Amino acid sequence: MPALVEPHGGVLVDRFVAPSDVAAFQERARFLPRIDLDARELADLEMIATGASSPLTGFLGLADYESVVRRMRLADDTVWSLPVTLAVTEAICAALVPGSEAALFGAGRLWGTLEIEQIFDRDPLAEAQAIYGTVDVSHPGVAYLLSRPRWLVAGPVRVLPLPDDLPFAARRLTPRELRSEIAARGWRTAVGFQTRNPIHRAHEHLTKLALEMTDGLVIHPLIGETKSGDVTAEVRFRAYEALVANYYPGDRTVLAAFPAAMRYAGPREAIYHAITRKNYGMTHFIVGRDHAGVGKFYSPYAAQEIFERFSPGEIGITPVKLDATFFCHACDSTASSRTCPHDASHRLDLSGTRVRELLENGGELPRQFTRPEIAEILREHYRSTGNGNGNGNGHGNGHGIGDGDRPPVVVLPGRPEAPSSEGGFILWFTGLSGAGKSTLANALRTRLAAERPVEILDGDEVRTFLSAGLGFSREDRDTNIRRIGYVSRLLARNGVVAIAAAISPYCETRREVHRLAVKDGVPFLEIFAHARLDSLIARDVKGLYKKALAGTISHFTGISDPYEPPRHPDVVVETDRETVEESVARILEALRDRGLIEPRSAPPVSAVAATA
Repeated sequence: MPALVEPHGGVLVDRFVAPSDVAAFQERARFLPRIDLDARELADLEMIATGASSPLTGFLGLADYESVVRRMRLADDTVWSLPVTLAVTEAICAALVPGSEAALFGAGRLWGTLEIEQIFDRDPLAEAQAIYGTVDVSHPGVAYLLSRPRWLVAGPVRVLPLPDDLPFAARRLTPRELRSEIAARGWRTAVGFQTRNPIHRAHEHLTKLALEMTDGLVIHPLIGETKSGDVTAEVRFRAYEALVANYYPGDRTVLAAFPAAMRYAGPREAIYHAITRKNYGMTHFIVGRDHAGVGKFYSPYAAQEIFERFSPGEIGITPVKLDATFFCHACDSTASSRTCPHDASHRLDLSGTRVRELLENGGELPRQFTRPEIAEILREHYRSTGNGNGNGNGHGNGHGIGDGDRPPVVVLPGRPEAPSSEGGFILWFTGLSGAGKSTLANALRTRLAAERPVEILDGDEVRTFLSAGLGFSREDRDTNIRRIGYVSRLLARNGVVAIAAAISPYCETRREVHRLAVKDGVPFLEIFAHARLDSLIARDVKGLYKKALAGTISHFTGISDPYEPPRHPDVVVETDRETVEESVARILEALRDRGLIEPRSAPPVSAVAATA
């Protein structure tokens, strides 16, 4: 058998408890302090235990943490780009003592133990800036980080054998198992492909280009936690299995599950994805345009360029840097900007929203865009859930597919086919506390009140008078937003402009409110009031953001509770970069474009002539 690539750090880590020791291990763990892990931390724990995160043997201590954040290396100079940490509340910290152990629980079961070596606190904003290049809470990685406690507990772990009932158990090959499979097939070189979305034709093309230069291909989709709106792992795996069965050579292709959670850390995560794939036995790794990116936080090729900061021997796996591909009608083939001479007008370009609309409404996706088997799997998913996205690009926005969280606009029988400039409608402001939602709502009321009745449903007032007694759990927050949505629809159906100004933190609940408005024939505009975190902190005269960051306030949205920014709002207002008047003007222009308010009067002929 050919020799396989060496694991990162030289040794493939194994932190599993021996089967013969399981019973005694479980009994002893009953008497240890308990730490509960969230989904990302459980994914990290599995990656450590199996050796996928070699050379790590546990959660990072202070020296390694600071070194990784500052220079993308462990304290011993080994390249490592992302901090793998375990966060605990201050209350839990009080029960933990360095030199002792703690039991690790998650999803209702015991997973292992941690030998506590250190307990230390971090600066979440400094970590966010270093890892993600931003402190903007619209970045899902930043939002997650700021929602977690600032205290970290570090030390090596021991982990029980993985349960047999984990999702994709048959495909969840550990590094040792995948290495054995690669060796048994006699592959001297193997290229890995990372994805968190269905594979459409453009990325199928990339994988086959890579397969031309290596002995084998490992399609290694991520099954850990992703952001709201990504197609579920269950649906994606059905699509992968159909694709591999029908369109890839079976003797040169392996489909296996990668249990890591997405961080959306762009360039840094590209390094992490490459190193961990080396631990699985891969010699090459596809790095596409905007790998592990989100929105426009990273430049398109930053994830490829970051590999130049390290010598090939330090990384130990060869990045295969490929450009985004697309189907060009003029070329009549799949191409990239490097091989196609035609401009973007010749490209097959379908947005995520358009993909979803086509499939939900019985339309067909072009065969040049996706395989028919994949289209049917996605169609069934969208019809059964009314949710998800059609993003076929695991590395950003390479071939015209984007995330979507908006229901398609439909015309209902008996409803007017065009919006009326005399009827009611809903303006739904969403954004963090202090982003300016109420200020803009009041300014709009002043501008619109001369034309028709306007009512504002302010989040704080609704909680006082309509939702008294509700707390800040996910369920209570959703209930509050549904009530605001219901009252807004009642007002709009009776000719009133309903302006809702509430944080409304969850995408799916906002989508539900929008869907119900569309069902009632009520025009609905979602407006994202966005401001950078440092601006929000500066505006906060009560100091609530600083208290939340310090861990003294719980359930503070955007810090200790999640906020999911809209991916495709109708209007985005940058309230820390533009005046109230500028923001209001852009919202009014959006209303005019949709025929919801009267257009501006045309200037006099003399004025037109003067400016011609």
